[in-house]
Amino acid sequence: MRVLVTGATGGLGSALARALAGQELFLSGRRAGSLLDLAREVGGRALPADLTDELSAKALLEEVGPLDLLLHAVGVAGRSPVREVGRVALEEMLAAHLLTAVFLLKHARFSRGARAVFFGAYPTYVRVPGFAPYAAAKGALEAYLEAARKEMAREGVSLVLVRLPAVATGLWTPLGGPPKGALSPEEAAKRVLEGVLREPPPALLEV
Repeated sequence: MRVLVTGATGGLGSALARALAGQELFLSGRRAGSLLDLAREVGGRALPADLTDELSAKALLEEVGPLDLLLHAVGVAGRSPVREVGRVALEEMLAAHLLTAVFLLKHARFSRGARAVFFGAYPTYVRVPGFAPYAAAKGALEAYLEAARKEMAREGVSLVLVRLPAVATGLWTPLGGPPKGALSPEEAAKRVLEGVLREPPPALLEV
């Protein structure tokens, strides 16, 4: 199985990569050194890229070629009250969650029967005070995927939206650490792969 994991140096991305060791594995992220170490560990190929830049995303996908599975684990988190949120912070949030997905779907090539997996959020978890920009970015991603699903289905590609509870990754560091009861990255990766690889692939996987 030919697999691309984006955001591979993050907690969830690296757990997904380790769970898929032995596949034809391509790993992408912005931290080249950490990415190379992970690629050596799992027997994959490291392809550093900034997916918020369309040319960089296009070059990565041309290098990778046709995919059987795409796991898009890129994301950022932050707390910004509506009276204080700045344009730069809002644009960075939207770029990380929405634009990266847009560029991947625009330029990726897939084998028939392939799955492209993206990570949304349970609305009740993120539509809370201080998280309006994050909630907006995740909501925009989910809406984009819903509209794109039938287009991609005509090419034999299934889009899978995954909603996870809190996962104990570095994403929570700016927020003071993960909440009590958060899933480990390894458990989250296990549940994600069990769900998205079943037949037929789900349009929505709520873990």
